[in-house]
Amino acid sequence: MGILAVLAASTAPVLSAAVPANAAAAGALRITKIDCIERSDLFGADNPYFLVFIGNPGNPDLDTTVEVDPGISTDSGHTYIANTVISNSAQAGALTISVMLDQDDAKDLTAQEIQWIGNNMHNAWQIYFWKSKSERIAGLRSVLRSTVDSYLVNDDILGDSYATVVAGQTAVMPFTDDGGDYKVYYGDAPVS
Repeated sequence: MGILAVLAASTAPVLSAAVPANAAAAGALRITKIDCIERSDLFGADNPYFLVFIGNPGNPDLDTTVEVDPGISTDSGHTYIANTVISNSAQAGALTISVMLDQDDAKDLTAQEIQWIGNNMHNAWQIYFWKSKSERIAGLRSVLRSTVDSYLVNDDILGDSYATVVAGQTAVMPFTDDGGDYKVYYGDAPVS
């Protein structure tokens, strides 16, 4: 059993009420696999990538927003082993908010735009950190999705979801939008 994994997430958020005893542990957090139930593109495979926000559970000044690209093309009815690192130092109890995108040509988001999105999420984290769990999740999901959407030209949003980092568990995060239907697994240990 690895150091970290995540508690199951859904589009109707329910977070773990308690922070586990090993909440101080930090370790790798990764996308372990992707189930493509239905691709979003009419012609050809989807090329998914993610923008992931990670907020520290104990400090509104500690957060990060990263692009995560598993480097795969997906087709309906297939499962893909991704084993792609999101963070090497995810804190147990951390909140992750993710937007899944489909790259249509070259990626729409530049490194500078990802930095601006991260700055916007940092400001939002400082505000929503103090709110109830349901307000925090709903507010941060809305901010991340709308900010990402404001920079897109060709790429499509395939959905947004969230999870809370918890030791020894794997989250199944649903992403359904733009005709696509995916289940994405976040965990701490590579799968084969």
